[in-house]
Amino acid sequence: MGNDHHLLWLRAAVNAKTHREIFALATELYRAETASLSVRKAARKVVKCLGDVIDLPIANAVVLAKADRRFAALVEVVRLEANSQLVVAYGC
Repeated sequence: MGNDHHLLWLRAAVNAKTHREIFALATELYRAETASLSVRKAARKVVKCLGDVIDLPIANAVVLAKADRRFAALVEVVRLEANSQLVVAYGC
C-alpha cells in the first residue's frame, strides 16, 4: 500500500462516524491486496468484532467499545506505516 493510499485511508478513518462506516472501511482494508499484512490483521480484528452485530439495530455496548479500540489500533498501524514511508521517501 503506497503512502497515498495510507493518507487517503487515514482521511476516511477520521470521517468515519458510525460503526457501519468503521466496518466498511475495515472490510475494505482487510480485502485490499495492496495492504500490508499488519494492516490486514488489524482490519480483520475490527471486521471480526463487528461482523455479528453490524446489521442489528442495537448492539451490545461492550462489543462496540471493543470495536472502537480495535479500530483505533488499526488507524495507528496505518499512521505508523504512512510515517515510515515518508521517512524512507524523504530520507529523514
